[in-house]
Amino acid sequence: MRDEKKTRILVADDDRAFRLAMTKALGRMGYQTLEASSGQEAIEALSAATADIALLDLQLGDMDGLEVLRRAGPTRTRVIVVTGHGSIAGAVEAMRLGAVHFVQKPIDAPSLVPSRRDALVEEAPADADEEDLGLVGSSPALRRVRELVRKAGPTDETVLVTGESGVGKELVARALHETSPRTKRPFLAINCAQAHRDLFDAELFGYVRGAFTGATQDRPGLFREADGGTLFLDEVGELPLEAQAKLLRVLETGTVRPVGGVREEPVNVRVIAATNRNLAEAAREGKFREDLLYRLHVLSIEIPPLRERREDIAPIALALLRRLGKERNRELRLDPAAIQELERYDWPGNVRELQNVLKRAAIFSSTGVIGAAEIREAIGSSIFGHPEARASRPPAPPRPAEELTLAELEKRYILETFDRLDGNVTRTAQALGIDRRTLQRKLRAYGREAGDES
Repeated sequence: MRDEKKTRILVADDDRAFRLAMTKALGRMGYQTLEASSGQEAIEALSAATADIALLDLQLGDMDGLEVLRRAGPTRTRVIVVTGHGSIAGAVEAMRLGAVHFVQKPIDAPSLVPSRRDALVEEAPADADEEDLGLVGSSPALRRVRELVRKAGPTDETVLVTGESGVGKELVARALHETSPRTKRPFLAINCAQAHRDLFDAELFGYVRGAFTGATQDRPGLFREADGGTLFLDEVGELPLEAQAKLLRVLETGTVRPVGGVREEPVNVRVIAATNRNLAEAAREGKFREDLLYRLHVLSIEIPPLRERREDIAPIALALLRRLGKERNRELRLDPAAIQELERYDWPGNVRELQNVLKRAAIFSSTGVIGAAEIREAIGSSIFGHPEARASRPPAPPRPAEELTLAELEKRYILETFDRLDGNVTRTAQALGIDRRTLQRKLRAYGREAGDES
């Protein structure tokens, strides 16, 4: 990563007072600053990549900020869109055009530092944000997680990462590894809940030939394979007590004994553990060793669920969709109504569920532009899509048992929504995220008439 004192930040805004305040504040923080007071100046700066980061106002005097992005084209400058109008539609379009973050005025320079640091990936691939989906966003809770990663990463201490299933605990563990001196060494992971209990010792500690039936050759085990690097123990709360005792010994002595072996072998491994359980409560119940908990809980990072940081939903969804589009060689977009639909849902499955919903919504979309109707249908098909988990959104129809074409599925969903809203075209169009004329045309094709909207 480039030294922040050499980082150049472009402030592109037609408001002279805002430019002056930002350049002074950023200068005091050690950044080099450049200014653009017009759209044309911003285009020239972005095209020439004269800055590492740009703070681009969506409402420049002579030109819309979106037009600036379109005319500038691909740029090495990492663009953070700044808007004083709270325009979700504009922010969504800006990120489609290449912006990496968006923030709303009023803002202060220190609040932008986490976003700028995330944007400064000197040697990482261009889609680094998409690879770290669990860390995308600008909510105070996520900024706290990133700050803890920056502080804990360079240490050698054991870290316990907590949070609900699907929040991105392994992504945080990988970020800790990547910010540590061990980054050139292996990062290995094991899900303790899915590992075969009878073979768990062998997986972790290895075994010698003849240790048990089928052991035809020596195996090093994960601890020795990760020597010099990091071992991630996911769902560590599911470890049986006997395995907990053996893990504790490794942490205390820095040595492992392979199954069937007679000698202790030294290992240099940093352990990062994760759980969605309350380990303190499990320890009180005798289901988890208290001494092991102390060993694992030297440092801790809690990842809040997605429903508690709704401002992160849109950036995560857009990053997910960009990656999904690349995988399928297809341009995918979210319209503003779809973003609002995503932000209304409670996401009991967190980022993992969001990813699955977007995959299903992309299938439902025939144009590549995903609307609210596709999002509702995809959420309704989720394993978590039951009424208690749907927050305030209108209920989606149940998933059809028989095989349907996309056209038949669309027809069924439109008619059921139309009937549920008493044949009101305006309300139905709003619920489906389409305009009235499109809805009326489809209703005529289905042989249905609009109801009275008075």
